[in-house]
Parts: sequence; C-alpha cells; structure tokens
Amino acid sequence: MRTGRSFMLLAVTALLVGGCSAGQAEDDPRRPPRGIAELSTAEIQSRWWSWAASSPAATNPVSDPDGRFCAENQPADAWFLAGTFGGKAERRCAIPVARPVVFPVVNFTGTKSECAAKMAEAEGKVVIGSSDVAVERMEPTAIRIKGVEGNPVTQTAETVNTYGCGLWVRLGPVPGGTGTLTIDGTAGSFSLSVTYELEVGKWTY
Repeated sequence: MRTGRSFMLLAVTALLVGGCSAGQAEDDPRRPPRGIAELSTAEIQSRWWSWAASSPAATNPVSDPDGRFCAENQPADAWFLAGTFGGKAERRCAIPVARPVVFPVVNFTGTKSECAAKMAEAEGKVVIGSSDVAVERMEPTAIRIKGVEGNPVTQTAETVNTYGCGLWVRLGPVPGGTGTLTIDGTAGSFSLSVTYELEVGKWTY
C-alpha cells in the first residue's frame, strides 16, 4: 500500500444507498432515486457491460495496462472497475470521494446454459488492504449491452441481448484516502488477477 492516509473500505462494503421508507410506494415522488445497492442484477450487469463496451480497444478499461483508462466514460452515480480478458494487471486509479464502487470479480455473457456452466466453476476473492470482501453471486440473467464500434467486448455498435452472470462486488460510497484492492477470479481454465492502487478523492472533473 502506498504511504499516506489510508481508507478502510470494509466499513462501507454493505450496500449502503438507502431504500424508500416504510409506506412509500415504488412510484411515490417522495421516494429518493434508487442507488447502486437497489439495482437489480440485470441492471447492474447491463450497465457495467455497456460501460465496458463504450470504449474502443485502444482505450478500453478491460485491456488497460496500468490504469490510465480507468476514468473512461464513468457514470455519474457510481465508479466501475474492470478485470481483464484473462491474465494479470496492475493499475493505479484515482476516483471521486463518496462514489459507490462496482466491479466484477469474474463475469461472463452467453446463453443461459453457457452462463450456468461458467457459474458452476466460478470462484473469486477480493481483498482490500489485508481484509477479505464479501462477493455477490449473480446467476444467469437476461441483460442488454450497448457498445461502440471497435469495442473489444461485443465488437459491434449494435445492442446485444444476451445473458450475464458472475461474481460481483458493490461497495458503498468510499471515503477519501489511498489503498490497495486485489481481485482474483477463476472459472475453469480462465483466470484473472488485478491489483488496483486506489486514490480516492484525487480525481478531478
């Protein structure tokens, strides 16, 4: 871990973005906007895959060698991190303070049966500092991916309807500071390992 004020992400690993209060209907205008914690597994996966497919190969965060592309096309209400297409990577990423962080440990798309087969083999571990982080299992779910021409994920600018599945992490708003995040995932012969040096609060618009 880099020197300087460190952050303890585990204090916010619960799915923190609050839901509606008792008695409020789903369409009640008093209900606060839904946060990352409240999104369905289909919404989370569709949004992340569309983000991963929103950059061409030359600037794609999944093939990013060192973190230089981690800010590409980030949404306003979350910060997505990426694994790799297989293999290892070490990245440095500056992100805004108090932004929920979402990422897959290992994830796949394909037919429902293909996804189910991958999930039967999927294993993953996430460590922040020296502490393990709970991983969320997302079973095969129908999703929609919108990409750009030349992206290495779907390789098309057309909308792709498919199934998504995987092991995921959703962190609540992250406090400022620096810290190390490691992501390790496997499924059969596929494996990835990514180390992120995160600098929270040093990202500028």
